[in-house]
Formats: sequence, C-alpha cells, structure tokens
Amino acid sequence: MIDHDNLEEYSDPIHYDLEFGGETKKYQFYLDSAKEMPGTVLELACGTGLVTLPLAEAGIAIVGVDIAEPMLAYARVKGQGLPAHFIQADARTFQSDQRFSLIYLTGNAFQAFLSDEDQLALLRTVHQHLQPGGRFIFETRNPAATDLSDEEESPWSTFTDQDGQLVQVSGSQTYDASRSIMHWVTYRTWPHKRTISRIACRFTDHDALIELLTSNGFEIQHQYADWDRTPFVPSSDLMIMVCAKAES
Repeated sequence: MIDHDNLEEYSDPIHYDLEFGGETKKYQFYLDSAKEMPGTVLELACGTGLVTLPLAEAGIAIVGVDIAEPMLAYARVKGQGLPAHFIQADARTFQSDQRFSLIYLTGNAFQAFLSDEDQLALLRTVHQHLQPGGRFIFETRNPAATDLSDEEESPWSTFTDQDGQLVQVSGSQTYDASRSIMHWVTYRTWPHKRTISRIACRFTDHDALIELLTSNGFEIQHQYADWDRTPFVPSSDLMIMVCAKAES
C-alpha cells in the first residue's frame, strides 16, 4: 500500500515546481524517448506535469495520471491548449481502453510503491496499457550507492518561493532495513514559518529489479546511470531502466 504520508509532499504544487523544476536534461531524455516511439504517451505519477508538459509543448499527445488532485489541478492550468490530458487515478489500479507507445514514471516515483504487491500491481498496469513492442522507462535510486544510515536533521538545499523569499530545506532519514524503506522527514523554513512533511521510499537492488521486470513481461533494452545515457555500473547513484514489452 502506498504510504499516505507520501501525499504530504504534494499538497503545495506551486512551491513543488519552484523547488524541483528545471531538470532540463531529464525533460530532454523523455522527449527524445517519446520521439523514438511514435504514438500517445502515458506518464504515471505525473504530478504537476514537469515532464509531461515539455513533451506536450513539442506536439506529443500525452496522458498524465496521478493520485494527488492538487498537483493535477495545477498541471491542468499550466497545460491549457496543449495535447495533454490529466486523470486522477492510482497507478496500481488505473484502467483505460487506450494503449500507449511509451509509458514512464520519473522523479523516482517507482520507489513510492512500498511492497511487492504494489510493485506487481504497477507493472501489471504498465504491461496492460502498453502497445505490443511498447517501451517502459523509469528511474530509481541505487541502494548500493546510497547512504542508508539513519541521520539527524541536516541542511539539504534551498529554493526561492513565489514571493521571492529564500526557503531553507533540511531533513532527516530513518531506514527500515527489514522492509528496505527509507523514511525521510523534510523541513522547509521560511522567514515566517516552518513546515514538515514525510515521505517513504522503497529501495530495490539491481539484481532484484532485473528479476522483477523480466519475470513480469519486460525485456531490458538499456540501463543508464544519468540523463546523458551514461551506461549503468554497480556504483552508479541512479538506475534508469529502459524496457520493452516482451513478445508473448
């Protein structure tokens, strides 16, 4: 089951964009991937459309699905007049008669699926909605290259809010090794207030990820370490998986 705490991070879409937007290399990666697979694209866990909308602006028909309505509402405002359609749904149970040439998740959204059952439900959704030969892409942090130790609050980053104020971002982490789940607590400090949100993310190691994909109807085409398509090695921070729907 997806941890409801995870939704705390997605209640303020305007500041979410200001904090996490601007990953132009990632946007270009998915745009190039979409151009390689002509047809309609599906983004699961699309949020405010940070990646959805650059594809739509390039003329690619795309459907964005997310469970958090505040994020979708902002995506719809930003996407007016573009070939993007946004649907509120759970990626584990999403149903559509449409079939897609490319389905992707980004922002490490794969890690929000916190159990074997959740991961399998997600992969069933993807497999069901891909066209024959369609492509599935997602990225996830590599546990072998991640500090999974418990840490007290420490500074993480900063961003500038919609009023031009500097926001200090800090956080702590606690790892549940029995479930391979990291619990992060994020603190955002404005000049006049301080907010707290929690998020849980599951870490799946590389070998288990390959087994999970290949046993659920996917063929691994490429494995990258970054958005420049550097080949993945065991010490890479990121695992970007490019898969094809296997022929039955």
